[in-house]
Amino acid sequence: MCVNLVNRNVEVFDCRGKKNNKAVEAFAVLIPRIVKAVQSSDKKKDFNVKQYDVSYVPMRALNTSGNDCGAYSLKFIECHLLGLDFSLVNDENIQEARHKITFDLWEAANDEALQYRMSTFKPPKRAPEKMVELF
Repeated sequence: MCVNLVNRNVEVFDCRGKKNNKAVEAFAVLIPRIVKAVQSSDKKKDFNVKQYDVSYVPMRALNTSGNDCGAYSLKFIECHLLGLDFSLVNDENIQEARHKITFDLWEAANDEALQYRMSTFKPPKRAPEKMVELF
């Protein structure tokens, strides 16, 4: 799914052709409530809590082996982000894409600067927040 906060739209990409209307619609109702909950108090009164529109992006059936969902997902996100045509992601080239993703992850895991940053990372402390009721 791709949530567009500006256009108030949820685009659903599913290469198996299934429509999970119940789950997606519930999510589309919840998004504006979450956004409103994090708004500053002066903007909350003017905020529209209307459900986001849901659209299903036409996808051809892919992933016949069932083992490449992660690779397909990453590549669809990449195409969407870069404005590329989704036809670039297909069963013929997904294996090479999996190898490239694997190599990129291996390369990052062996990067000394990244290893150091990861070993010294301390999560930020958060101030306790009051609970926000969304419904």
